[in-house]
Amino acid sequence: MRVIASIAILAGLVLTAILLEDAAGIARWASGWQRTLQNEMASAVQALRSGAPGATIGLIAAAGAYGFVHAAGPGHGKFLIGGVGLGSSIAPARLVGLAVASSLAQALWAILLVYGGFLLLEAAVPRMTTLAENYLAPASYLAIAAIGAVLIWRGARRLAAHQRSQRRNRALHHHSACGCHAHGPSPDQVAAVRSTRDAIALIVSIAMRPCTGAIFLLIIAWQMEIAVAGAFAVVVMGLGTAALTSLVAVSSIAARGIALASVRESGDNALVFPVLQILAGVLIVSMSLALLGNVIS
Repeated sequence: MRVIASIAILAGLVLTAILLEDAAGIARWASGWQRTLQNEMASAVQALRSGAPGATIGLIAAAGAYGFVHAAGPGHGKFLIGGVGLGSSIAPARLVGLAVASSLAQALWAILLVYGGFLLLEAAVPRMTTLAENYLAPASYLAIAAIGAVLIWRGARRLAAHQRSQRRNRALHHHSACGCHAHGPSPDQVAAVRSTRDAIALIVSIAMRPCTGAIFLLIIAWQMEIAVAGAFAVVVMGLGTAALTSLVAVSSIAARGIALASVRESGDNALVFPVLQILAGVLIVSMSLALLGNVIS
């Protein structure tokens, strides 16, 4: 009971912190700053087109700030990164690397979508924004929900395995320190991102939905005939997003460490990981479906 209570308390604190990040006040703050920074980016693009000194630095600064603020508002990437950090034994450096990779992949996908649409498909601006918001966003939310479901499934499977192991131990009257077989999964065995395939799935699910600010910037950069500068600024925007999601990654891993420390003396460490995986999966699925509902409603 002590283990379950500790995990429940920790999960409540983590969920509260994450949900407060998307509270209405924060969302309004982020939305207001996004509008301000969009105007700054548009002005910087026009200044760059006319050759004004310092315009490049202004564009890069506004783009990086936009990426950070955009990630602070309602979104899906930080929920997935935070959920994976909480519900797995992934190393901090690896999760931060995945956060950076997913943000940069999202930026590169936006560049490919907008510039490829102009070059190859001769797509109109409204068609690109419709594609991003009405089709790619729902697909991204569904993909992230699927990852959350996999976390739930893995956690439930390992929890069942732990319980079976405990029953066998009681039946055979084995001492808890015996070395004849495993007494539940080790931290390395419960890592959510266990393979290259898992890492690619995480990156693609986040990158699938391009940032609307990136699309906006790329469109006006193309129209102003400074496509290269626009693409570079979008990459910087991705780095701004990565800065926030990396903070979420580190925070979620720290929260997981607190949970482990709180139950280390009880000897039930094997129970912590599957329970955290299930809780993290539930968080990811619920938030993804909520965002999907906002898109299709």
